[in-house]
Amino acid sequence: MDYLKYYKVVAKCGHVGRNNYIPIVFAVRAICGEDAAKIVRRFPRVKHHKKDAILSCLEINNYEYEIIKENNKNDEYLKCHSRQEQNKINNLEKRILLEAQKEKKKRNKLEVYEKYKYKMNKFKEKEKVALTEYGYLY
Repeated sequence: MDYLKYYKVVAKCGHVGRNNYIPIVFAVRAICGEDAAKIVRRFPRVKHHKKDAILSCLEINNYEYEIIKENNKNDEYLKCHSRQEQNKINNLEKRILLEAQKEKKKRNKLEVYEKYKYKMNKFKEKEKVALTEYGYLY
């Protein structure tokens, strides 16, 4: 009856500043790795809104599962309930990692103008068709 497997899921956890995260290892029991990742995504402190919130998901044995559970019970970051408590944690800054930023494509003025011109021509064509259909064109 016990068909659940043990998984070690590494997730990005937040509340440590914009574009920062702390990777935390969670131990979960689930049917498959995909379900384990979904379960961890709903945990408190995990960055829910990020597509890449789950860094890895690996199947483990019962012994590793218990060790990870015990480590998380003793982790001050997972215990704290306020920013003040979080600031009192020793060496928390060393655990914080910077999230990779996507580069925005910078468009030059000519590209912007060409796109504007294309959209205006398209709009004028649609307007012409609509006006000729209803006989309002001069």
